[in-house]
Amino acid sequence: MAITEETSRALGTCADGDGAALCPQPDLGEHRPRKVRATRFPSTAEEVRQHVLTARAEGTPLYPLSTGRNWGMGSRSPVVGDCTVLDLSRMDAIRTLDLDDGYAVVEPGVTQRQLSELLEGTPWMLNVTAGCADVGVVGNTLERGDGTIRARAEDLLGLEVVLGTGEILTTGGLDRHGRRSGTVAGPDLTRTFVQSNLGVVTAMAISLIPRPEAITLIHATFARDALGAAADAMVRISRARIPTNGMLRLKDLFVIPDGCSAAVPETADPSTITIQVPLLGSRAAVEDAERGIRDIFRQFAEPIAIRSLDTATTPEDDPLYARTRFARGTPTCDALRAGLRVDTCAQVDAAPVGWLTFLPVVPLHPVSLVTAVELMAIESERHGTAGMLEFNVISQHSTNMVTQIPFVREPDSIERAHVLRATARDSFLRAGFPPYRSNIDQQPWEITDRSADFEDGPLSGLKRLWDPDRIIAPGRYLAGS
Repeated sequence: MAITEETSRALGTCADGDGAALCPQPDLGEHRPRKVRATRFPSTAEEVRQHVLTARAEGTPLYPLSTGRNWGMGSRSPVVGDCTVLDLSRMDAIRTLDLDDGYAVVEPGVTQRQLSELLEGTPWMLNVTAGCADVGVVGNTLERGDGTIRARAEDLLGLEVVLGTGEILTTGGLDRHGRRSGTVAGPDLTRTFVQSNLGVVTAMAISLIPRPEAITLIHATFARDALGAAADAMVRISRARIPTNGMLRLKDLFVIPDGCSAAVPETADPSTITIQVPLLGSRAAVEDAERGIRDIFRQFAEPIAIRSLDTATTPEDDPLYARTRFARGTPTCDALRAGLRVDTCAQVDAAPVGWLTFLPVVPLHPVSLVTAVELMAIESERHGTAGMLEFNVISQHSTNMVTQIPFVREPDSIERAHVLRATARDSFLRAGFPPYRSNIDQQPWEITDRSADFEDGPLSGLKRLWDPDRIIAPGRYLAGS
């Protein structure tokens, strides 16, 4: 059985016997390998600029990556083949750490672990993701990852970017010396470089989180058949505008066809679902917010169990200890390693089980949330492959749905997982739930496939202006680029 035509449209393969081609090691998602010309490791923005100028003169496309941990969506592989990979992991300087104004200027190789450890004992903390501690802050933010406290896009303040012309641009009030005066008069081009292939980001100014007096993690468990009521309660909590809320999540939701649980974590319980939210602020404000949330649960969906964990005192042997660490701005890899059955994150891409990731945006409405779960359950049953679902509330209007598709690393299981992701994407597009972040197989068509009458002329115009020779990340969110 062949992967769908859409999946196979991405260009470039590893050519047998081609001594000039380096084929990447298998990635966590088992995507088809791309041909890679070479890998460069710049350590400064000037070195990046020189690589860009050389690539422009030679007509060789560059594919930049930060730490290469784009797990489930392609890992270190470029979108199309025949690129030179520009590995920015050696650019690991924290250029500025302003503990008065609460921001940091970091290079692409800076990891969550590195920055969070530097912030220990300060009045500020990092908005960490619930993934690996060694994921790059810059790469995850540019891909619109979700932190524990808020969407990572809200952390983004300014950028330093090497354009395809070799020019260096700064945005958001950031200067070349790592100082940020604030957003200044005139157009701010910062968001133009989020999920784009218009330049190579070499530094980012990010906002930090004030470290509060108290952080409590609310963890409420509901019966799976109460999904509709739980979704209604989650919407009510979000729209109550409780000022101490961190990222509100509906999670621990599994769709597992009969006989398809081999790759699912042992702790998975398909009979229950969870609503989770960290509360931050003064102790009195946190206690008041907790009472408000419990009142909403009593009105709309009574949980089977509810826990309020003081994140400062949760013992290490508590099953939710890792989640309390995330809420405190301390990243950990424990859950990731357990789910993938590895001892270190260096083993992830060769883990015994594989993962694909599917990331659609779903309106913050109970009917939409239930519909999204039903759509995924239908496709999961159809293809005999499990799914692990989560909804992250990023605004009063929408959620980021995170779907992990685990599979045993055998040819038939790999094939079914890829077909599941491709057909689920089609199903969600028809329902009006397009992806907010993509993988290397679908990425070139992610924008145009949203609408039959979509015109990308203005975006293509920016590409021609800033990258006239189209050498930066061809295929990344812009077909034909």
